Amino acid sequence: MKKFLLSIAIMASATMSWALEVECTPGNLANLIDDTSITSLTITGQIDARDFKFISDELEALTTVDISGATIMPYSFSKPLFNNEVNYPENCIPAMAFFGKKISQITLPSNTRSIGMAAFAGCKQLTSITLPEGLDSIASYAFSSSALGRITIPANLKSLGVGAFSHCQALLSANILPTTAMTIPKDAFYNCMFLEILTLGPNVVGIGDGALAGTQRLKNITFSEQNNIASIGKAAFTGSGITNFNFAQSTALNEIKDWAFAQSKQVSAAIPAGVTKLGKGAFYYAPNLTSFIPAETCDTIPAMLLAGTAVDNEEAAGTSTHYIGDYAFYNTPLTKLTLPESLEYMGTQAMAGTTSLQELTSNATQVPQLGEDVWLGVNQAVIPLNVPRHTSEDYMAAAQWQNFLVKEPNPVIGDVDQDGYVTAADITALYNFLLNGDLTFFETSDVNNDGSINAADITMVYNILLNNNNVPGRNKLTRNDNDMLRADGFTIEAGESHIIDLELINTAAFSAMQLDIDMPQGLSITGVTTTSRAAGMTMGYNEVEPGKWRIVLSHASAMNGNDGSLFNITVKADDNFSGNEYININNIIGVETTELVHIIADLDLEVGTITGVKDINTTVENNGPVNVYNMNGQLMRQGVERDQATQGLPQGVYIVGGKKVIVK
Repeated sequence: MKKFLLSIAIMASATMSWALEVECTPGNLANLIDDTSITSLTITGQIDARDFKFISDELEALTTVDISGATIMPYSFSKPLFNNEVNYPENCIPAMAFFGKKISQITLPSNTRSIGMAAFAGCKQLTSITLPEGLDSIASYAFSSSALGRITIPANLKSLGVGAFSHCQALLSANILPTTAMTIPKDAFYNCMFLEILTLGPNVVGIGDGALAGTQRLKNITFSEQNNIASIGKAAFTGSGITNFNFAQSTALNEIKDWAFAQSKQVSAAIPAGVTKLGKGAFYYAPNLTSFIPAETCDTIPAMLLAGTAVDNEEAAGTSTHYIGDYAFYNTPLTKLTLPESLEYMGTQAMAGTTSLQELTSNATQVPQLGEDVWLGVNQAVIPLNVPRHTSEDYMAAAQWQNFLVKEPNPVIGDVDQDGYVTAADITALYNFLLNGDLTFFETSDVNNDGSINAADITMVYNILLNNNNVPGRNKLTRNDNDMLRADGFTIEAGESHIIDLELINTAAFSAMQLDIDMPQGLSITGVTTTSRAAGMTMGYNEVEPGKWRIVLSHASAMNGNDGSLFNITVKADDNFSGNEYININNIIGVETTELVHIIADLDLEVGTITGVKDINTTVENNGPVNVYNMNGQLMRQGVERDQATQGLPQGVYIVGGKKVIVK
């Protein structure tokens, strides 16, 4: 019985010695503690680096520390105490102060400003800590390999050190909401295998090298407000469980460095416009990545970028890419791929192992240069390679390219500018050709397949756009003598201008017209305007060759009315005009809204003075059947006797049997 009571007394004595509260002066803690086996220590008063050194070296059993009532004073000495440091600022936890200790709980002073390098590293029983609001610096590896389960970084923190929370394999969540710009530093959460929740504030502007590598349970990042990440560092997410880093919200992003998402679980990546460069192997062997769309500003697909991924989208090579690096698409399950027009080079084994490839398209008009064995393992002989028109011979002559089934695409009728689509741009291209004679792709511009380019093709392009006719039918040309242009002859002197009022009689509704005007020497066109009949229609005119002017009129709907003035054409005479000449209007085409083309008879306008007209007969010649035309080219009488040809006609000039006759 005595032995039992003695044991209880010893245990009670030991229990009291485990918990100790002291009031300290700087450097005096060692003198206040006799029993170094204590497990709990509360310190008030003032302490400095010497007291932290005593705790680190002597109090091996310590599990609970409360220094919230103490003030950390500055200390300097000629010999280092921790990590070769000799100066220890106030309100700072020294480097390695609790390194590897068994502490499970610690309470810091509210005015603590910084936590030194590796201060709590290796504290495998430290499951929680409350960081003071005034804390502005956490040094490198401060909590590395500790047992923290959750961490909230104070808003005022300005500096977070390399690997600060690395290897914290019990860490489940972290909140980083600083009030000033901060980058999550290199290896900050490296190998935090169970980290599931990461919340970042709008002032987090970067994710450093390896910062979240190995965070296998981290599927996505929560942004408390706006995502302002501008930089993703080397191997930042390598081996992580990230599945949905939201690139669409990363409007500030400008760089993704080497191996950034390598071996991660990211499932898609549509790179925002601000990213002009991607790092080598950025998505290397990310096995769940099925879709990758580079930014339009990106000119390089770097080496190994998508090697070993599950990417299978046709746009993966981008639209502005000049260079595709070695092994860029190595062992991907691509079935289709389109290479952009800008492409100049593909690197060694860039597409080796893409054995699922069924179709390849190259929009490059200059055959891109190649490294070695670009398509190693691919059965190129059964895969079609679609190339731009007029380039197939170049591709079939180029090493490695020639192993494909090289094909040029069938022309898209109406695709005048050869961009692959029929759009309003093709109407403009036709106008430019008709007015300027600049046309490259005749086959697709001759929309109605009649062997010439004219206003009918414009109408057919309108109909393709408005009616979605993918295969326009062949137009049939028709001539209707009831369709005609008319205008009055006129006199003009050098230096004078005259407006020709050109009228149109059309039997059907026209939605497009074109006509050529051959001007005699000394006359030129200075302006063309349309009347109310052409309200809303597009009109252009130009001197397509010396002395020949062309007018093009077009719209998706028909002009107003079927009779009356259509154009006002201003002509001007210079000193070279001799008079007694003709203006010839020819190549007159009217197009119905139904795409039916009307060929209209030429029109000659006499220019000069009546008294100066040559070869005018005022006497009757030998009889015989003749045709009579007015000066507008209109047939007035057909097969009449010459002596009766002009009887009853109004005053004017007529063409009778090929001769000019004046009726007074």
